[in-house]
Amino acid sequence: MDEKNINLPEPVTKNLFDKSQEKREQGGAELIKVIQNATEKTIIEIAKYLKERYVTQQQFQYKKGGLHGLYSIAIDISKKQETIIKNCLNYIIDPMIECMRDKEERVRYTAIEYLFLTSKQLGDYVLNKLEEIYRNLVQSFLDPDESVRKAASQLDNCLKSLVTSTAPEKQNFKIQSFVKRISNQIVFKNQQVKLNLISWINTLNSIPHIELFDYIEGFLVELFLMLADTNNKDPFTNEVKVAARKQLEEFQRDLERYSKRSSFNQTQELKTHRQIIDILLGLCQNKQSDAHVLSQVLNWIMEYLKIVSNELDQPQVQFNPLELSGGQIIKGIDLMSNIFEQRRDSVLQSVIMEKLNNILKIILSLLSLDSLQIVNQAQQINDLLLQIMDKMKASGKEFVDIMPTIQDMLKEKNNHTAEKALMWMRHLLNTQTEKLKPMIENILENLIERLKDAEAQVVENVMDVLARISHEQYFDMVIEKILDIFHKNVNLLNRMSQIIIKKLCEFWNAEVVYTQICNKLLENYVYVGDDNLDLAFTQQLVQSLEYLLITEPRLQNIRMKLKNYKYEKNQKTAKSTYEFFISIYKTFCYNEVSALSLSLLIEEYELTYNIILTIAEQETNVEILVQIARLTLLLESPVFAYLRLQLLESANHPFLIQSLQGLMMLLPQSPIQKYLKSRLKNIELFIKPDSDLSQSKEIQNKLDTQLLLQLFKNSKQEQQDLKDNYAKTQSK
Repeated sequence: MDEKNINLPEPVTKNLFDKSQEKREQGGAELIKVIQNATEKTIIEIAKYLKERYVTQQQFQYKKGGLHGLYSIAIDISKKQETIIKNCLNYIIDPMIECMRDKEERVRYTAIEYLFLTSKQLGDYVLNKLEEIYRNLVQSFLDPDESVRKAASQLDNCLKSLVTSTAPEKQNFKIQSFVKRISNQIVFKNQQVKLNLISWINTLNSIPHIELFDYIEGFLVELFLMLADTNNKDPFTNEVKVAARKQLEEFQRDLERYSKRSSFNQTQELKTHRQIIDILLGLCQNKQSDAHVLSQVLNWIMEYLKIVSNELDQPQVQFNPLELSGGQIIKGIDLMSNIFEQRRDSVLQSVIMEKLNNILKIILSLLSLDSLQIVNQAQQINDLLLQIMDKMKASGKEFVDIMPTIQDMLKEKNNHTAEKALMWMRHLLNTQTEKLKPMIENILENLIERLKDAEAQVVENVMDVLARISHEQYFDMVIEKILDIFHKNVNLLNRMSQIIIKKLCEFWNAEVVYTQICNKLLENYVYVGDDNLDLAFTQQLVQSLEYLLITEPRLQNIRMKLKNYKYEKNQKTAKSTYEFFISIYKTFCYNEVSALSLSLLIEEYELTYNIILTIAEQETNVEILVQIARLTLLLESPVFAYLRLQLLESANHPFLIQSLQGLMMLLPQSPIQKYLKSRLKNIELFIKPDSDLSQSKEIQNKLDTQLLLQLFKNSKQEQQDLKDNYAKTQSK
């Protein structure tokens, strides 16, 4: 039968296009009688005829009658063979979909109504057209006419019901294609549309035979960003946020299930886990992500890491094929099942290892944010990552590849981020020392560089890491780098030199540290070409060394060795003490007051007095007077208690009294000078002219005072020569 030659009986045409619903239903019933015994081809031709002859007309009654006729055909074919239904489906559904876009609201409403009735009649077969129907249905949710929107909602619920009730073998729609459709639609700004899209995601996720995680890449980002929506004018905004959060939490709970599902499709799992983690890390850097989004993202990352941590806690199952004999078949099957699970566990572990660099960089960066909640979450993730690293190390995993990332994060201005980067660096150096040897020099460079603008806590952590790598092979390099950064950064020298030197002495042998620093100062900042000279730097650093030597409790052993040198009976100890003294004295001579302090500490009072005389030979400046005043105050500290008692033995220490008198005369009249003057005056009250005080200790070792004085004078002359040469250069 050709479409042009179709002549439907008058009861059909007359009733179908009647305004009365009852008459239309009668017309539909008559049409069913006409086609109930017709061939598939005839049914298709009649459907095409109804579309062309009536549905495409402008008059509403014609359109409505045509749609009713198509619905009547659906009623008839629903009882026929599956192939007939599938072959006729397009000719019934397509005209209805086209009418959903009609400019007249009555037509749009009617089209949706008949599509709903047809869906109820044909059931899951309609799902073959699900993607097309839904594409137009989304527009209907935005329709200005309320009745159209309500009809669209009714049809939407019907389709969801069909999707959830359809058996896997009868699933007549392509899940991948439909999820892609949802992904394309989810960018709609309308909140009601977003609510519907979330409900569809929830519906699909509730179907046991559909694994929505395999397609989650398409809509996961938008779900997260819905949490940051600031469209307060739309009353549905909060509903969208609540729905999105609930759906994200449901997916989060399903992460472990997906990671352990019984499937051999490792490729798909790897792909999905990679996609999800990339999305999560991308959201952490997305400018649209506010604290709500970041918090939810970090929850997901934490969930992933918990799964990996739990997997690593599981005991490894060893499988021996020889056990599969006789009655051990069941045991063998169980063993194979466990081994299979462990193989699957390695999928997620491998993805975490693959993405560890990126994860670590993001988490360390988040530690610098102002949000306390985000910082706390990032801290928890950082701690869990460290635990996972320890667990993975037991299985032979290596982590040296993350060291460049850690070094980059060490450069971050935020101290919290830098501290955690140092924690990672320290951890790696403890566990991967041999593997990191080729990178040590570069690591040292970055650590030293970090000292520039760091605060005390970061400095301590940097020094702690330096201590772990700077054994004999790198000790010289560490000292040189630290001196270099002090030299280039006066602010750091002023703020942190004492803290850094204390840390050096804490982690290494203090004598070696002092000796090495003093030697390097002589080599690189004194006995070199004129262009590299910086006496002010040397003097300032020596002042820090001297102050710590006198006041730092941890350097008590060195002080005691110097103080007891003259009375030391063990010649080996005496020799090492002398060598240490000479090595630092040569450098201390470049700061007059530091040399004074050192001579007082080792009880070489004749040298002290002669140094004071040498200082007096030249015009003293304010800086020297300030240092002398500070030394005078230090003489009242517990460190110099022995010296104050020796004042009572003036006969045995004649140069001590003269030295203190010399200091008093160098100082201008001031409270400090008066304090020293009072001290000396009080001593006269206790000492009787005829007192015969014997030496309390027998002197075993003597210093060559003249040699030491000459070293001091040579340094003074050298400094003067340098100043004169500099003045000549400037005058030219």
